[in-house]
Amino acid sequence: MKGIKDFIHQIDQTYRGLGQPVLFGTLSILAHKSVFFIGGRGVGKTRVIKLVPDVPNTLVSNWDSFTLEGLDHDVGEAIGQDLVWKVEEFSTLSKYHRRIFVDIVPKIISDGQYYHCTKRLYINVQNCQLTLLIAIQPLLYSELCRTETRWESMAVDRFAKFLLLNPLRKDTKDIELKISLSHNLIPLTQVAHPTIDLSRVESLFREQVSKGRSYLFARDYVRALASFLGEQHVKPEHVDLFYDMFWAYLRPFNELQFSKDLESSIEIQAGSTKLFCEICSHNEGITKESLAREFKVSERNVEKYAARLLEKGLIHKSLGSGRGKKTLYFMSPQYEAFFKCYSNKFTLLG
Repeated sequence: MKGIKDFIHQIDQTYRGLGQPVLFGTLSILAHKSVFFIGGRGVGKTRVIKLVPDVPNTLVSNWDSFTLEGLDHDVGEAIGQDLVWKVEEFSTLSKYHRRIFVDIVPKIISDGQYYHCTKRLYINVQNCQLTLLIAIQPLLYSELCRTETRWESMAVDRFAKFLLLNPLRKDTKDIELKISLSHNLIPLTQVAHPTIDLSRVESLFREQVSKGRSYLFARDYVRALASFLGEQHVKPEHVDLFYDMFWAYLRPFNELQFSKDLESSIEIQAGSTKLFCEICSHNEGITKESLAREFKVSERNVEKYAARLLEKGLIHKSLGSGRGKKTLYFMSPQYEAFFKCYSNKFTLLG
């Protein structure tokens, strides 16, 4: 697994804790699976998408707005190509741009095609695979699922949802890194997939997409991992490796989503998600007073949303030490163990 260690190390030595998220973005491109990187401000969502390297034989476009003119300029005519569209922060797209985006993207994802021809514009996308890497904040994601039917149907069944947790991050840096894929990738079509138990990986996607697609997501991500490693056969160790690296980012979303009733859209509880991401950015715990100051809400409001996280086993709380002991919130022991293991691996790599 040296290729993976080298890849993660070249990122983590500058942006500690972002190596595995960047790897997930890279595997998403190889697997032709779109992903939302969901997290609050300042957790590194934009940086993760910037760091995902170009994969051979893909046409990459970066969007900070989305117009037909831009699509004509960046894509124009694309026949039988693998398209990769990166949106480094979805909130930078105006409502007008979002509407155009939601008009066009589902057509390409579902049908592989989009056609628009006028005197000024010629857009002809035919037989293409589109992969999207989108950074988005919990509140906006939840709002769009609640208010935009086309977005909700696209988000629910076409995207992996990756919560960007990172208690390892230190001081914010802004250094441009050119991440390289320094080894040969095996095309996904050449990666054989014998009968292997995918149930562990499938369980990560079962609450994120429909039952039929959860198997396809599991299969294609594990094949992508084998491809990344330059291997032509999927092996049980690839299944275990994928699960071990990514369960802590994928599973929490499954616990945080809900639907108010049968007639309501599935969404995530933005408040709980924001709170969970913030708690998971503090290795040594954080008080409800500090959380209340961070989010400019009452301590009672913090307790309300923390109660859901405690119920789901995503966090735990205990009394701090010293005089005037205050309650501290921590990520749950299993997440603490995950990031401790990640940190130890980084130390060994360094």
